[in-house]
Amino acid sequence: MLHARSFRSVIVCAALTLSAVAVGLLAPSAAAQDSSDSVQLTNPKKELMFTASELRLFKDPDSGKHYWFMTYEVVNKTGAEIRFSPRIELVVDDGVVLGQGEGVSSGVIQKLKKHLGDALLEDHFEILGEVLPGKENAKSGLVVFRADSLEPTELFVMVHGLSKETKKEPHPKTGEPVVLRKTAEISYLVPGNPKPRGSTTYPIMSQRWIFR
Repeated sequence: MLHARSFRSVIVCAALTLSAVAVGLLAPSAAAQDSSDSVQLTNPKKELMFTASELRLFKDPDSGKHYWFMTYEVVNKTGAEIRFSPRIELVVDDGVVLGQGEGVSSGVIQKLKKHLGDALLEDHFEILGEVLPGKENAKSGLVVFRADSLEPTELFVMVHGLSKETKKEPHPKTGEPVVLRKTAEISYLVPGNPKPRGSTTYPIMSQRWIFR
């Protein structure tokens, strides 16, 4: 994978982002219409519907370490089983890329599940597998990242695995063709001095399809 900053220069939007709501790529869910705590993202082929929550910051009372976390729901709209193998990354505004669960203990995940009080939440290992069609078979995921720094003002969550679409682009340095995959990019705003309380949320500023 190319360095985050290098790739951002060759990222290509998969659709018109300014009019995404109008063309149906971004559609607020029923929950989102009642509150601003989630936004829904679907791909044009209606394969998987992905609804992300706002971002939160958690401080482990035992270790004193901080963690960013979010939840999401994925619904299969195709009418047939689809294998869901998400790879979710956090891109900090200084270019650092963190994988979900990287450096996060199972103990922290269990504390967050207990805090959220949702028995159906699955971590990045548990959620792997087939998603049956229909809203009644939706899966709920918990995503946790290390918060090595509380200084960033913008965070980008990259969700791979919602679409099989790919595109070839020249490498910005070598010119060699590189296969880019269609990825959901969710941008969060973290206005200075974030507080490590599970009840504090940081809003979704935008989301779009990109090739990365």
